[in-house]
Amino acid sequence: MIVMRKTRLTKEKFNLKLLINRVILSTLIITQSTVCYGNEVKAFALKMNTIAAEEKPSNTQKDDLINRLRKLEPEIPTHMDTPYLERPFPSKMQTSKDVMLTGFQLPFRLILDEPHWKRPLYKEQWHSTYAGGRWSYMPLRLFYAQHRIFTTSAVGLSNMYDFLNNLGLSDLNVEQKGPSQEERVNEIVVVIMQAKIERVVSKGNQVLIVARPQRTGVQAITVNRLNMKPDKDLEATVFQLVTPDGDELDYSIY
Repeated sequence: MIVMRKTRLTKEKFNLKLLINRVILSTLIITQSTVCYGNEVKAFALKMNTIAAEEKPSNTQKDDLINRLRKLEPEIPTHMDTPYLERPFPSKMQTSKDVMLTGFQLPFRLILDEPHWKRPLYKEQWHSTYAGGRWSYMPLRLFYAQHRIFTTSAVGLSNMYDFLNNLGLSDLNVEQKGPSQEERVNEIVVVIMQAKIERVVSKGNQVLIVARPQRTGVQAITVNRLNMKPDKDLEATVFQLVTPDGDELDYSIY
């Protein structure tokens, strides 16, 4: 019995000594690793601290996100038909086919013709971080996506700048100057997407852009208001995109 106890104690002492030696060896290895790789460890810790700081938004970042959100959508849930106040239709309107039969051909000037252009789903300038979110307002983006014909005044570089960026045409070579100052003042710019213009017909407060539908392409023309003969000068003019058979595809109120 005494011999067995001595043997057991000897084994326990041996195991304890082995455990102590392992702890000492592990400590030396860790110490050596820290000495050898101290710079890497410090760099890793600094990187982790930086990532943690970036993940926690500052007050400035919160304000920026709030401002971006205001540029993207209305402040409260609401119903909209148009993103801005639109002029009413003229009081006197005729069918497209009647205008084609009894109207007169309106001269126009072609300022853009890109038959292979493909309409983009999204452009970088429509992002809320681009130009302070100038063209990122979602109701406006949806409004433009609903239409294929667009009109604006040829006067003012700022007006044309916004117009072309909203349409995603800012990277195309669009002629923006008329032959003279007088013509530029009276010119109306008309942009047609996915159609090829054949002729322009006008009668009263209606202007028909007769075009054949296409899968690709964009064209822009200008027409002079001095060549038009509206029934009522103070009322709006409706620009209608129609097929050669007189079927309306879209419209724009100017």
